[in-house]
Amino acid sequence: MNSINSIILGIIQGLTEFLPISSSGHLVLGQHFLGIENSGILLEVVLHLGTLLSILLYYRRDIFDLLQGIFKRDADSLHYTLMVGVATVPAVVIGLLFKTQLESLFLPKFVPYMLLLTGCVLISTKFATKSQKNMTIKIALLVGLAQVFAMLPGISRSGMTISLALFLGIHRGDAAKFSFFMAIPVLLGAGILQLGDVVEISVQIWPLFLGFISAFISGYIVIKWLIKIISNHHFWKFSFYCIFVGITCILVGVGS
Repeated sequence: MNSINSIILGIIQGLTEFLPISSSGHLVLGQHFLGIENSGILLEVVLHLGTLLSILLYYRRDIFDLLQGIFKRDADSLHYTLMVGVATVPAVVIGLLFKTQLESLFLPKFVPYMLLLTGCVLISTKFATKSQKNMTIKIALLVGLAQVFAMLPGISRSGMTISLALFLGIHRGDAAKFSFFMAIPVLLGAGILQLGDVVEISVQIWPLFLGFISAFISGYIVIKWLIKIISNHHFWKFSFYCIFVGITCILVGVGS
């Protein structure tokens, strides 16, 4: 893995982790078009940590207030933490039970069809009714189940979780924030799980560092951008991109 490819994959990870267009699917396609057969588990871990850092930095004040509230046993802080925990459970359980089966689906030929599915889900949010319901255990669990589908390459995590939260009546800004907070344990857990598979690592520090930095910077920029997009009710328009990429990849025979 050279430095240029690491930077490109880092940017792809950062841009697509938070935009509702599937980071896993784009990494699979990115490696396919770059001619990379295997970028290595360590690089994937580093890229995930880069986007994780972007969340921690962007929401640093909210995270600090949340942690402070937990130590002070503030009811709202404890409730929000519980909701994030409940939403995380389905992905953890399915990820541990079906890790091998899920990894076998990370193929270029599989991604386009999942992007089409993501596009259909996104376009449906145009018809989501406006509401400002509070997050409940039932809603958190349902959003967590939506996150499970995002373990398939081409299915967007943020797309699925935010879309369902909108349909369940959660305010747009709150839906985005909850989706990003859900990503913290998921990205951290995915990194730890992948590191467990690393047996022999031929470390090339510079490409890894560049991949980490590019994923972090692009991820941070995208978070700020996506919040504005969701607030302006343009979230559903990402469906056009997903459908276009999906159809184009099918027509050109990607992975066939």
